[in-house]
Amino acid sequence: MPPQRTPFKEISGNRTNYTHFSPYTRGKIVGMSLSGEKPGRIAKSLNVHRATVGYTLRVDSLRNEGTSQARLCRGKSYTDAEERLLLRHVRSNPKDTYAEVKRVCGLSCSRSTLKKILKEHGIQNWKAKRRPFLTEEHARKRLAWCLRHRHWNKETWGMVCWSDECSVERGRGKRDEWVFRTPEQKWHKEFIQTYNAKKNMKVMVWGAFWDRGRSNLYIMDRDFESKKHGYSSESYLEVLDAEVAPIFSKFKAPYDKGYVFMQDNASIHTAHKVRDWFQEEGIILLVDWPPFSPDLNPIEHIWWHLKTRVFEMFPDVAADKSQAEASRARLESCLQAAWDTLDKELFTKLYESMPSRIEACIAANGWHTRY
Repeated sequence: MPPQRTPFKEISGNRTNYTHFSPYTRGKIVGMSLSGEKPGRIAKSLNVHRATVGYTLRVDSLRNEGTSQARLCRGKSYTDAEERLLLRHVRSNPKDTYAEVKRVCGLSCSRSTLKKILKEHGIQNWKAKRRPFLTEEHARKRLAWCLRHRHWNKETWGMVCWSDECSVERGRGKRDEWVFRTPEQKWHKEFIQTYNAKKNMKVMVWGAFWDRGRSNLYIMDRDFESKKHGYSSESYLEVLDAEVAPIFSKFKAPYDKGYVFMQDNASIHTAHKVRDWFQEEGIILLVDWPPFSPDLNPIEHIWWHLKTRVFEMFPDVAADKSQAEASRARLESCLQAAWDTLDKELFTKLYESMPSRIEACIAANGWHTRY
């Protein structure tokens, strides 16, 4: 690699570009040679290398009026048949690695050549998106649900009270960092974004929103009478009594009739005692929610914003490593404070995206979407 000049300094006059001679310069070399000049004197006179002068004189008879000869391209390291085989294989087996593609197709060309061939046909190797596992039955139910609700407009979707739970781990939510560096600095410690590999304190939260407002962020309690001391239908009933019942009591005015409650198919939501609670309260559910459909629930996108907001507002909480009850109480209060600061426009934008989500699911025949 040639020495690099100092930025913003003058370029040396001794530096020359590696370009071909012009027909005029080649003509001068040939003319001086025909007049009896030696190659060494010609090179010195024109300030070029002697070997270059010699080469110019040797191939002069092959050139057309001193113009450069067309360069011969290096032959391909693969045949047209191998190219067709490669394309058929990657289209049939998109999750194969480059090594597997080479082995199965019996190719001897390099990995970079494989990339070049595929890129010419608009194919590149991308990291696969992660989505819940779906079966044919799941896709069928998702498609049927979307078709039944296709006629709903944004105003109708705003009258759905969207709800969900989320496990929040302390310290998560930091945005990805971008750095200015050279390729050689890739693994320097100053350019690395680190994370804590140890498990940190976690809190289970519940929230809901609709067109005119949102619930409080409720901190869920574990059910220590349950088999695994996790979150049970009893934990969920506490949420319903504390948050959902007061919300829907406000919807009983004539102008607020028509609101429905959305919950997914988690086992704590479908327990008999939970169903009985909704019947007793007279709260209508958004029926037949399709399985494994977080992309159809707009509140799912709120949780990333919540975690990021906590990290930005309370960096001391994210850096805390204590497992004391006081630290847990501090984390819970910070989560609730961050929830209250989320913009109303964010919630509005999410429920107004429902028609687009529905159309995306229909276009995918019930399979995964970009949401």
